[in-house]
Amino acid sequence: MMFSPWLLAGALALPAVGMAAQAQAAPASPSNPPPASASASASASGSGSVSASTPTSVALSAEQARALGVRFEPIQAAQRIEVSAHARVVLRPDAQAVVAAPYAGAVPRVLVALGQTVRTGQPVAVFTSPQLYEARRALLEAESQSRLARQALARDQALHEDGIIAASRWQATQARAAEAAAMAQARRAELAASGLQFVGNEVHLVAPRAGLVTEVLAVPGARVEASAPLLRVADPKALELDLLLGREVPLPGVGDRVQVAARGAQGKVAGMAPVGDGSAGMRVRVALERTGDLRVGESVTALLALAGADAGPSDGSAGGSGGARLRVPAAALAHWNNRTGVFVATGQGARFMPLSVEASDEATAVVRGTLPPKARIAVTGIAALKGLLGGGE
Repeated sequence: MMFSPWLLAGALALPAVGMAAQAQAAPASPSNPPPASASASASASGSGSVSASTPTSVALSAEQARALGVRFEPIQAAQRIEVSAHARVVLRPDAQAVVAAPYAGAVPRVLVALGQTVRTGQPVAVFTSPQLYEARRALLEAESQSRLARQALARDQALHEDGIIAASRWQATQARAAEAAAMAQARRAELAASGLQFVGNEVHLVAPRAGLVTEVLAVPGARVEASAPLLRVADPKALELDLLLGREVPLPGVGDRVQVAARGAQGKVAGMAPVGDGSAGMRVRVALERTGDLRVGESVTALLALAGADAGPSDGSAGGSGGARLRVPAAALAHWNNRTGVFVATGQGARFMPLSVEASDEATAVVRGTLPPKARIAVTGIAALKGLLGGGE
């Protein structure tokens, strides 16, 4: 009897199909685990995003916490944001002045030394210049022309009143007298603006303000160009702070308090201006009320107290829009599943609770959020808690 090979293949395939259907219908159990491929696909589909089923708590006993180096501390309310920033001690713009050469010339002698106190108008250097002598000659000539023009004006005025000369000649004489007087005034103003003082046969450069000689650039006997700086005079007590704040730091307001507690200095924000280097930073100028023992040129760490809304309840519970404002150690912040928050102690271990960061520096951070009353947060062992929670930055 002859059998078709197609009929034989179909008969052998029927038992295999039945076994596959039975395996698909049977529920997964320890004795009947699901296929590896199905388990892997389910795991992959559930790890792509944070959902309500994502665990945020870890079970942790006191012994385990000590072994992992996890330590909890109570939270603190922040009545205002305090931000640390690096500051540079500088002189106020109105507290310094430069003595410069008004003309190209030479400095035969320097009359003051570095660190010497000077008063306004005190001679600080002897100056000579051919252009200076030319300016003095031009002044004498202009004054002489002005004097002659005034005499001609008085003479022509009498002649015009007697009807001897025409009105046009009288008007021309008036114009020449006004021009001569203006030229003499311009020459006098030029020499007055040069900051020079004529004493006998010598010409002295004088200090434009009282203060301390902070720099001597002139070399006796050396020739200098016009406008070359020769000395600097400043008031060493007229200090202010120059701060540079990055875009991640909240901006202060004019009048916010600033202090350098370690140096006994404090002041207020006097003004702000954007930095033009593309970094979106801000330059902040702080007017000091007490300078303490600050010295110009040094770098210090300043603490800005940014005035803000009320902190809310001191226990960290909900207190207005966005929750309470709290101050936590910067090391207590944890970044998990694209959220920033802290680990709050619970009866069974710890729970991750997201918060919004308003300001932070190397030591502390000011955050806003809603935490349980009298909550305690983890300040050490954050990496271990994240590992128990499942890692994930």
